[in-house]
Amino acid sequence: MVIAIFLIIYLIVSWFRPKFGLALLLAILPSYQIKFQIFNIPFTFLEAMILGLFLVFLIQNAKDIFKNKEKVLANWSFPIFIFLIIATGAMFLSPDLKAGAGVWRAYFIEPILFLLTFCGLVKSKKDLKIIGLGAAISVIYLSFFAFFQKFVGQGIWSEEVWAGKQIFRVSSLYPHPNFLGLFLGPMIFLGLGAILHFIKNKKTAFVLGILFFLLSFLALIFAMSEGAIIGVLTGLIVWILSFKKFRKKITVGLVILIILIFLFPASRAYFLEKALLQDLSGQLRINIWRGASELIKTSPLIGVGLDGYEKLISDFQINFYETAQGEKVFVFPQPYPHNLFLTLWLELGFLGLLVFIWLIIKFFLIGIKLFKKEPILIGSLMAAMIAILTHGLVDTPYFKNDLAIVFWLIIGVEIILNKLSKKDYGREVLGK
Repeated sequence: MVIAIFLIIYLIVSWFRPKFGLALLLAILPSYQIKFQIFNIPFTFLEAMILGLFLVFLIQNAKDIFKNKEKVLANWSFPIFIFLIIATGAMFLSPDLKAGAGVWRAYFIEPILFLLTFCGLVKSKKDLKIIGLGAAISVIYLSFFAFFQKFVGQGIWSEEVWAGKQIFRVSSLYPHPNFLGLFLGPMIFLGLGAILHFIKNKKTAFVLGILFFLLSFLALIFAMSEGAIIGVLTGLIVWILSFKKFRKKITVGLVILIILIFLFPASRAYFLEKALLQDLSGQLRINIWRGASELIKTSPLIGVGLDGYEKLISDFQINFYETAQGEKVFVFPQPYPHNLFLTLWLELGFLGLLVFIWLIIKFFLIGIKLFKKEPILIGSLMAAMIAILTHGLVDTPYFKNDLAIVFWLIIGVEIILNKLSKKDYGREVLGK
């Protein structure tokens, strides 16, 4: 009953102020954890919001959608269509069609419906400002709750070192610390880009941007999500290096940092252990990747279908024995093999992986062209995508309800900025 009331309120807001409905959706992306059923079909609150907002958009713009000469997705329509066709085929290849259909709906169909709605509703930078606010809000309250957990001891104790002491990790509103890291990684940059670009006073924007970044980055540190931390730092460094005036200073700073790391035995040993995946977490991942690689060999071209990895991996995952103690470490069945590219290959097949790479290359090529004109907004988008791809080397930052939306949101914002840049160019040529 409560869920129904909130959904009705959301639909009313979306009907009269669809852009605020879009911003509200982004502000409460973690709401996918609220689950219910309609006619025995499982739904999440986030899914209901996406479908409701899309329906509102469709009803209010039905006449204009087909008459508008400028396509909503511009020149992205073809690769996205191919991506959806492959995902649909992968659904029918799933060893469990019902589970595969759920993955298809939640991670492909609904995110693309969100993208269509986003690109159809957002027409200006003023609209992007509202959207940026929604993204920033989600980062802020999740980070504040992570701080609350840290100081009252409500996080999760996880044994990161075999036979060693347990380590306290915060998870905010998520059930696991890694979920927080996967979400905050790219969203930090989306919120930061909005703050730095849309707040007109540069000093105020800089101060708020620093506070925003520190708040969210500390939340990642408290969560001890190493993949997210490395992803954010990589994205930040690349973004800063893209500005010529900072390039020499950052390069010198990185060289000095690397020298200092390798100068001291303790820091050198820690860095090499993490970089070479020699700790327990790294070794477990290597073991999982070996099993995933064996599974790929059974169907390298078409993959094993959506949700196929989780259903089939038990026959290919070998036991893992901790080196120091020689004891067997039980590897719980994982939904995905802790690597974005392995997951795409397994779930969508080799062609699906290639199309995903096509989407990524297209994103960066357009971004590089737009960077000179919009260094803050485009820079933040590319930094967010770099954070996803870097984290994707050791985790799967797409195959989850909120993460799929974040991925297509990043592409959607670039689509809008590209459209706006072409309109501005047309005005300049016409002397308007």
